[in-house]
Amino acid sequence: MATNLLEAYSKRLAISESVYGRQHNGEKMDNARKLTVAKVLSNTNNFLNEAFDNSTGTQRSDMGLN
Repeated sequence: MATNLLEAYSKRLAISESVYGRQHNGEKMDNARKLTVAKVLSNTNNFLNEAFDNSTGTQRSDMGLN
Protein backbone atom coordinates (compact mmCIF):
# COMPACT_ATOMS: atom_id res chain seq x y z
CA MET A 1 0.00 0.00 0.00
CA ALA A 2 2.82 2.39 0.82
CA THR A 3 4.36 1.99 -2.61
CA ASN A 4 0.98 2.55 -4.25
CA LEU A 5 0.47 5.80 -2.35
CA LEU A 6 3.96 7.02 -3.18
CA GLU A 7 3.41 6.19 -6.85
CA ALA A 8 -0.10 7.68 -6.97
CA TYR A 9 1.05 10.98 -5.51
CA SER A 10 4.57 11.09 -6.94
CA LYS A 11 4.08 14.42 -8.75
CA ARG A 12 2.59 16.10 -5.71
CA LEU A 13 5.28 14.62 -3.50
CA ALA A 14 7.90 16.13 -5.79
CA ILE A 15 6.34 19.55 -5.19
CA SER A 16 6.22 18.88 -1.44
CA GLU A 17 9.85 17.83 -1.45
CA SER A 18 10.84 20.96 -3.33
CA VAL A 19 9.09 23.18 -0.79
CA TYR A 20 10.52 21.14 2.09
CA GLY A 21 14.03 21.47 0.65
CA ARG A 22 13.74 25.24 0.38
CA GLN A 23 12.60 25.48 3.99
CA HIS A 24 15.20 23.05 5.35
CA ASN A 25 18.44 24.11 3.63
CA GLY A 26 18.19 21.63 0.75
CA GLU A 27 17.45 18.63 2.96
CA LYS A 28 15.50 15.78 1.35
CA MET A 29 12.33 14.34 2.83
CA ASP A 30 12.76 10.86 4.30
CA ASN A 31 10.43 8.03 3.27
CA ALA A 32 8.36 8.24 6.45
CA ARG A 33 7.63 11.92 5.81
CA LYS A 34 6.82 11.23 2.15
CA LEU A 35 4.44 8.46 3.15
CA THR A 36 2.77 10.74 5.69
CA VAL A 37 2.26 13.47 3.10
CA ALA A 38 0.92 10.92 0.59
CA LYS A 39 -1.54 9.59 3.19
CA VAL A 40 -2.74 13.12 3.99
CA LEU A 41 -3.24 13.78 0.28
CA SER A 42 -5.13 10.49 -0.09
CA ASN A 43 -7.35 11.20 2.92
CA THR A 44 -8.08 14.72 1.67
CA ASN A 45 -8.90 13.41 -1.79
CA ASN A 46 -11.26 10.77 -0.36
CA PHE A 47 -12.96 13.31 1.92
CA LEU A 48 -13.54 15.82 -0.89
CA ASN A 49 -14.80 13.16 -3.30
CA GLU A 50 -17.22 11.88 -0.68
CA ALA A 51 -18.37 15.39 0.20
CA PHE A 52 -19.09 16.29 -3.41
CA ASP A 53 -20.70 12.93 -4.20
CA ASN A 54 -23.09 13.32 -1.29
CA SER A 55 -23.81 17.02 -1.76
CA THR A 56 -27.37 18.02 -2.51
CA GLY A 57 -28.87 21.39 -3.03
CA THR A 58 -25.92 22.73 -4.93
CA GLN A 59 -27.31 22.32 -8.42
CA ARG A 60 -29.71 24.76 -10.04
CA SER A 61 -32.28 21.99 -10.47
CA ASP A 62 -32.22 21.39 -6.67
CA MET A 63 -33.31 24.97 -5.97
CA GLY A 64 -36.81 24.56 -7.34
CA LEU A 65 -38.85 27.07 -9.29
CA ASN A 66 -38.79 30.71 -8.25
